[in-house]
Amino acid sequence: MIPKYNKCYTALALALVVSACGSDNKTDKATPEAPKSRVEVAQVVPVQHQEAIFATGQLALEDEAKLSFKIGGIIRNVYVKEGQYVQQGQLIAELKPDEIQAQTQQARLGRQQADIQYENAKLALRLAERDYKNVKGLYEDSVATLEQMENVEVQLENARNQLQAAQRALDLSDENIQIADFNYQFSKIVAPANGTILKKFAEGNELVGPGNPIVLFGSKDKAPVIQVNLADKDIVHVQIGDEAAIRFDAYADQVFKGTVQEIAGMADPYTNTFEVKIALKTDGKSLLPGFIGRVEIFTSSASTVYEVPIDALSSADGKEGILYLYENGKAIETKVFISKMEGKSLLVSRGLDSADLVITTGVGYLENEQNVWLTEK
Repeated sequence: MIPKYNKCYTALALALVVSACGSDNKTDKATPEAPKSRVEVAQVVPVQHQEAIFATGQLALEDEAKLSFKIGGIIRNVYVKEGQYVQQGQLIAELKPDEIQAQTQQARLGRQQADIQYENAKLALRLAERDYKNVKGLYEDSVATLEQMENVEVQLENARNQLQAAQRALDLSDENIQIADFNYQFSKIVAPANGTILKKFAEGNELVGPGNPIVLFGSKDKAPVIQVNLADKDIVHVQIGDEAAIRFDAYADQVFKGTVQEIAGMADPYTNTFEVKIALKTDGKSLLPGFIGRVEIFTSSASTVYEVPIDALSSADGKEGILYLYENGKAIETKVFISKMEGKSLLVSRGLDSADLVITTGVGYLENEQNVWLTEK
């Protein structure tokens, strides 16, 4: 027999369990919706963006040449120093003339000998023509034999050949004189234009071969250039005539203007970059070859991008970013492609259009399609 109070406790426990279950169900049904976030928005603004490319390069003279002698010999003297300014036609260096003058004299003596041989060949031809004429008359009168006639014909033909050979020897001696004079002329190095001696490779009394560089010459007649190397992703935006700004440490407070003058037609096989030459306006400043400059090229190709406040960016991974658009009271997650950041603005190349509104507050706590309230500014 079960005691009455045990029965009472059991009934009470069951009642509490049922009551608890009923209470939970009522709580679930009465749970309110999550509160909406209050946000601010900004209008997407389309802008024309001009790509700027940054690079570092070295200043050089546009016309640089390694000057050398045409023939070998011993250097008599090098009359210039590195960094020296020279004028067009100024003597830079010369070889000792002894050997060259001897070669020139030998060529002239050869010309005289060839001239004598030519005159002798002319005289021999005159004798051969006279003998031929006499023997021919005698042969026609049946006084001379056929053999005699044939002999004078051979002598005449030989005299003609000797005259032709003497003429060729005379022409050859004239060419030798021209070569000797030409070599003598180029036994001296003169400045081809107004410019600067950038480097010396030899000194007086040194023996040099033909074509060995003696000095590195840079012309001052044209504007200096700064040479930069660009990657393929940048070179496609650059065109001849694009403007540039150049800065040098030597003139930290001054910006020099430049213009893209030359673009390489192919990549360097070792660096896989493209060389670009930018003509520089010196503005009267002393800019020396070898200065390192920081270059900003303003490309002429412009594209439409969309400007939004940088506060609208929720997250980014490289060039990809996440923004939230405001559409019909909801926050819509959107992937965009970032072109660049400028100050407090974000330039987006893809993923937006001018009709969009981007959320600019609390974007780090939003979820896709979350209900939001628009805050009036």
